Amino acid sequence: MTTPAPTTRMAAPDLARGAMLLLIVLAHAPLYLTGTPPAPSLADEVVAVAGTLLVDSRAYPMFAALLGYGLVLSVTRLRAAGVSDDDARRSIRRRGRWLLLFGLVHALLVAPIEILGAYGLALLLIAGLVFWPDRVLRRTGYALLALNAVGILLFSSGGVDGGASGEYAPGMLGHDVEGLFVRLIVWTVAVVSNVVVWPVLVALLAGVLAARHRVLEEPARHAVLLRRLVWTGIPVAVLAAVPLVLVEQGVLPASLTAPATLVQIMSGLAGGLGYAAAFGLLGARLSGAPLPRALRPLAATGRRSLTCYLLQSCLLVGMLSQAFAGFGAGTGEAGAVLAAVLAWVVAVLVATGLERAGLPGPADALLRRLVRRGLPHRDTDHDPGARTGP
Repeated sequence: MTTPAPTTRMAAPDLARGAMLLLIVLAHAPLYLTGTPPAPSLADEVVAVAGTLLVDSRAYPMFAALLGYGLVLSVTRLRAAGVSDDDARRSIRRRGRWLLLFGLVHALLVAPIEILGAYGLALLLIAGLVFWPDRVLRRTGYALLALNAVGILLFSSGGVDGGASGEYAPGMLGHDVEGLFVRLIVWTVAVVSNVVVWPVLVALLAGVLAARHRVLEEPARHAVLLRRLVWTGIPVAVLAAVPLVLVEQGVLPASLTAPATLVQIMSGLAGGLGYAAAFGLLGARLSGAPLPRALRPLAATGRRSLTCYLLQSCLLVGMLSQAFAGFGAGTGEAGAVLAAVLAWVVAVLVATGLERAGLPGPADALLRRLVRRGLPHRDTDHDPGARTGP
């Protein structure tokens, strides 16, 4: 891996992470609806369809690809600082372990449906692969796609329980001994299934390959690839989700749920990479010029993605879960979306305030300090936690 060390921070990954935080909270919001749902309104139906087409299974691969991209940049910086590959690999694994711990604490205190544990496990699994040749990464990616397909079929056909329902639904869990135990079980199942079922590892490898070829650093040279990903990946993801929408709306029989889910989740890889490519093209247009004022809050959010993710998650769960305010009882999907957008907007406002004050996100800074421990060189600019997102 001979990627030159970057000298300036790219806008595209920050903007993409800031936007994808909105998609993450939108995807999670319906999970905290409890009680007897009201008769769905037109707004509820529109929100449900839009979620299946544009959000569900799309944001996870997008974040994973950005994480893989950031890992290559971080390893390159470490090499430039004289850090050995073994130390760089250990630093990636250390980041993965801390993300797992962050995810576990989130699960026990806030909610068991979260992304940090899955990304932490993915980093532990991929740490060595970051240093492998391109051809090995491609072959590994193909094999993982086959594993994902099997996992999706088992998951969607009922062979694997992806969560809990009834009194053990995420929005119903409290903090007594039984509630904490259920939280731990649900979180463990969710972490493993997110890595096995969703193409998170494949997206990570795609991000690693893209970084090796400097796709975001040199978007003009890769404009054809980026446009192809945008104009092919996103439409393919939308069209591939249509069968699942038709199953959910009762147009197609429920017996087609498993294959429809398979196609929808697998196409999320194309959609997620398409979203990432769109921000790559945006970054190309912004290259060499000051970031427009309207985009600065989004970039500030992306630079503090871990802090903002935790904040918006706490706000969302605090509004909807029965363990807190309980507004999710009897609320439809449109109401859940409003809560999600509100949580994200508050996170953006907090990130903007921190940016103006010249302060990092507290959780991001803490993770960087934890990851730096044991590194021969402790300069933040050479730290794998500095620019890789949550």
